[in-house]
Amino acid sequence: MSVVWAPGAIAWLWTIWTIWAVKAGKRWARPAATVMFVLGMSVGLTGLLTKLTKDTSGATGLPPMLGWVGMAPCLAGGLTVALLWRRPNL
Repeated sequence: MSVVWAPGAIAWLWTIWTIWAVKAGKRWARPAATVMFVLGMSVGLTGLLTKLTKDTSGATGLPPMLGWVGMAPCLAGGLTVALLWRRPNL
């Protein structure tokens, strides 16, 4: 979990900085938001599509519902990036 947590925390900080950049009209803000969305979507899809085998106790790893829950922020992120690109040029 720490492999995902640490980059996720950095990504949230980067997102806050990107929000400021969009408000300030910085030219790099749209591409940066798109890159963050693609990275987040890849993490979400990895969690959704990874099939875990049973461990020695017989229990499965992460249930599929957890993978779908991980995709929920990607839906919001996709909508946000789409709306960001629809705005007039900065």
